[in-house]
Amino acid sequence: MGRKRWIHAGWLLMSLAAVGLAGMWPVSWRAHAQGDQSCAQLAEQALAEATVFCSGLTAGEVCYGYDQVSVRPVGASDALSVQAGDRGTLEALDAVMTAADPAGGAWGLAVLALPAGEGGMVTAALFGQATVARPPVTVAERPTLPVFNRGNAPINLRNGAGITYQVVGQLAPGEAALADGRNEQGDWLRLQYAGGIAWVFTPLIGWEGDQGAPDALTVLLPSDVTPVEPPAAPFAALTLSTGEAACAETPSGLLLQYSGEQPAQLQINQTGLEFSGATLLVTATPGEALRVRALAGSVMVTARGIAQEVSTGQAARVPLGGDDGLTPTAIPSVERSYPFAEVAYAPLALLPQEVACTVGLVTPASVTLRVGPGMQRGVLASMSPTASYSVLGWASDPDGAPWWQLDTGTQPSWVAQADVRAIGACQAVAQVEPPPLVFAPPAAPAEGGAAPETGVDFAPAGNSVWQMRPGSDNMTGECSGAPAINFCDHLAAIAPVAGGISWKGMEASPYYLTRIQPNVYAYSGPNVLGTGTVSMTLTFTSETTINMVMRLVLASEPNCQHVYYYTGTRNW
Repeated sequence: MGRKRWIHAGWLLMSLAAVGLAGMWPVSWRAHAQGDQSCAQLAEQALAEATVFCSGLTAGEVCYGYDQVSVRPVGASDALSVQAGDRGTLEALDAVMTAADPAGGAWGLAVLALPAGEGGMVTAALFGQATVARPPVTVAERPTLPVFNRGNAPINLRNGAGITYQVVGQLAPGEAALADGRNEQGDWLRLQYAGGIAWVFTPLIGWEGDQGAPDALTVLLPSDVTPVEPPAAPFAALTLSTGEAACAETPSGLLLQYSGEQPAQLQINQTGLEFSGATLLVTATPGEALRVRALAGSVMVTARGIAQEVSTGQAARVPLGGDDGLTPTAIPSVERSYPFAEVAYAPLALLPQEVACTVGLVTPASVTLRVGPGMQRGVLASMSPTASYSVLGWASDPDGAPWWQLDTGTQPSWVAQADVRAIGACQAVAQVEPPPLVFAPPAAPAEGGAAPETGVDFAPAGNSVWQMRPGSDNMTGECSGAPAINFCDHLAAIAPVAGGISWKGMEASPYYLTRIQPNVYAYSGPNVLGTGTVSMTLTFTSETTINMVMRLVLASEPNCQHVYYYTGTRNW
């Protein structure tokens, strides 16, 4: 290790001590990275180092945050290894490459300050098995031909040489453009026009001079809509390639964040990104697809002349192909959601601004959303592994375990923090008052059975099955037009849980009834089907008999109440 590296290491340790993190590792913290450790430990250590090294970047700089980073200088054919903590200028580079070797204790991290126009800066974090490079200059000195729409009506411009390609614009009567290529047959010309690059049917176009002039144009592939030249600013246009992650905790990709007032415009793999106040995760698998995921804010994604807007929680997909496997072959499509696991371990700590706290699942486990914090609360739904959930607050359950309050679109839902992974500014989430436990008032049994006045509770100590007879629907309130809902006799499973009992009748999921006095248990809240609210008051009248009053109010008939007076006997 050279003197400069020692200086970096010392600076890092002093900086960590200043922020209270130095105690996270032993003195041999760097050597430990090469030892036997999990991917999660490696990611934690690499992020801590890169966060310190790469703070305070200015536009046009690049910082090498951890091991396995190399660069290719402008004009060079070979890549050079760089040391963690060093910095360079984008102007001097053609490419930045990160590699991942979790088994060897290395996960490449680099931070680039990309130009955003008018002095702005897009922070880009490159990580894992990934490469960003300036795009090659694909258009050399080649013939061009000024052309114009010679008809009296607008003509369609397409993103390929043929009517099967999508229309991306029009050329007005008399409007001029510049042809810079043709297909092999010569019946389609490629144009540079005000909206970008497109193809036009040759018989609809006019030009001055020799009518055989288009024959001198360069023959191009019919799908070629390659931009004529990259932007002047270094890495305002770039080519991205990402590989598969060795493990979930050390993924690969490119994070982008920009918060300026004027939209930033980047071009990645000939796909335009226009965004402001957004955080994006971009991956590009050669021969497969470029994917742009919006972690926060929105972005306009344009490929082959077609633009699609992508909002928080959505993603854009652009198929890739061509000789390099990184050229758009079709227009963008919008994915309404993406698996939370794809962003769960992105190194957000490398970005200057925190994103809002978001939680989700990293494995396809079955995790339940409830009406409040605690297993005794009613069930709302199961979490989707393909969705991300915004956090509204947190509170503890009766056992002191923390739960997240989530925005699920209809009503706030709750999930145990231990069951999910959280990313973003979760330490800033405010503690909130949990919703109260609402119970239906105990009601007199329908057939004269009264709850014993002794302190003996007849609730079963183990799992049990009961034969339930609901009786007929007793409708009250404004029920004009609402039909009676009569249930058949059915079996119900009752089991003890902390603070009450679990009741499962005909529904797919159980209700959790809380003990409110000896032999009396109650629930009030959403019904399992999500079609309304239900309140249940269950009374054990002996070890083998129960009564229950259930009141059901459907959302479709909020002023009509369906009341049932259950009786039941224990089967086993």
